[in-house]
Amino acid sequence: MPTFYHGSGDKMNPGDVLTARGPLYESDWKDANFYAALERHRPADKLAHRDAVFMVCVVDDVDLAAGGPEYIFEVLPIGPVSKHDMNWSGEIACLISDGLDVNSDEVRQAARSYWVGNPSPNETLWEYLASSAKILRVEVYATFETV
Repeated sequence: MPTFYHGSGDKMNPGDVLTARGPLYESDWKDANFYAALERHRPADKLAHRDAVFMVCVVDDVDLAAGGPEYIFEVLPIGPVSKHDMNWSGEIACLISDGLDVNSDEVRQAARSYWVGNPSPNETLWEYLASSAKILRVEVYATFETV
């Protein structure tokens, strides 16, 4: 199994369990033009972003994945894990900025590609979703020193 990382601005300890942010996540991201498209076209069997803990497998990707700026947690996912290329979010944002509707065929196809785990045509930035994750190790983000 790969090693998973999660970034946070909140200090937590090994053994603590991360859970989804629910309405707080939705409030933070509702104005991002890709969020509504991803949720509108999310298959029923996929975990909603508001119900997910986000992880990456490359520690340097924590910042790119909008993880918190202060701590990096090495985590063990609890439950099923799904893999998605975050760059589809950027593609969706560009399509909507170009005037396409959230229900257009192009936006729908990009959202579906995200949800089925297809790599984007440019470069990939993989994120992993699970309903919760146990913290195994805590590092200070700036120094990567174990605390």
